[in-house]
This record gives sequence, C-alpha cells and structure tokens, in this order.
Amino acid sequence: RGARDSYDVKVYLAPPESVRAQWKVKRDTQKRGYTEEQVLEELRKREPDSEQFIRPQRQWSDIVVSFYPPSEDLEQLNGHLNVRLVLRPTIPHPDFTQIINYGDGSFESAIRLGLDRDMSKPVDVLEVDGHATLEQVNKLEQFICADMPYLKNICDREGNPELGKVAGTTGETIQSYPLALTQLLITYHMLKATQIYQ
Repeated sequence: RGARDSYDVKVYLAPPESVRAQWKVKRDTQKRGYTEEQVLEELRKREPDSEQFIRPQRQWSDIVVSFYPPSEDLEQLNGHLNVRLVLRPTIPHPDFTQIINYGDGSFESAIRLGLDRDMSKPVDVLEVDGHATLEQVNKLEQFICADMPYLKNICDREGNPELGKVAGTTGETIQSYPLALTQLLITYHMLKATQIYQ
C-alpha cells in the first residue's frame, strides 16, 4: 500500500489477452530473438503470477487503458486499435461532458463518453475508435488542453510529431489517434500532479 500511495497517477494497461499475446510475440520475436513458441510458452508459465500479482492491481488504478480491436481479426488491424479509458473518480479528470454537449453529432460514431461500473464501482468511460478523424480528435484534444496551459507544447502536433505514433504490422509508422489521446490524458494528469507540489 505504501508504494501504491506514493504515485500521483496510477494507470493499469488491460488489453484483451489475445492482443497482449500478439504484442508480446511481436516484440520478443523481432527485438529479442525468441521464437513464437518460446514466447507463448513463457506466457503460459507466467499466467499464475499474472493472475495473482498483476491483475489485482487494476482495482487501485485511477485510469484503466484497454486497447482493443474493432473486430476479431487481429491480423487486419495494422495498428488501428480502439481504446476504452476507464476513468475512476479517484483523481479529477478533464471535463469530458463537453463531448456530450457538442451539438453537431460528429463525436457520436467515433468518440463516446458514458457511465459504467468497473470492479463494482461507478466510473466514467471514454471510448475512442481507431477510425476517429483528425477533426474529431482535435476537438477532444482542445477540451483537454484548454484546462492545462502547460500542455501547450504537447498539444501542438507540429511541435510534438511523435504523439500517437505506432509501428504498423510491417514496421511502418502510423498515426493512432486513440493512442495520442491516451498519451495526452496521462500527460495531463502527470503535469497536474506536479502543480500540486509546486
């Protein structure tokens, strides 16, 4: 508990197991020289530890980040994952209700805000689809950045060209707006926490 309480922002990454396994296989075969069979065997060996020590940490997180495929075909994704951000009321989040109040309906298909329960507790859920457009994402980024002047350099896409960049399945660099918004939200909370101590 002492170690847990020393963090201002606690983030738990919770992709579906199929996506997590795919990420691990890709990383360990391409960057660490393992075979796919070796990686999958290691995942099987570590499953009891994950169940006992890793997954219980979810309950203590302020934000749960779940990247997930829009369909079951993981091979066709090429990096375009949706994201579900579970926002617990343990820290003050930006006012995303503006998404609901944004009257032209442009958010409806790709960006959604709702109420849900996670581990039996009420939470806000922000979902961003992998097919979200730059215009939709820019509006949401403006909501986040308007609340925090220190984010100006991070919110500037020209000054921060790596925001939301991910390697595609063939190694090319692609833009992931769900990843960019996730990075921006976490940065928002980290900078907000530093303000408390200044």
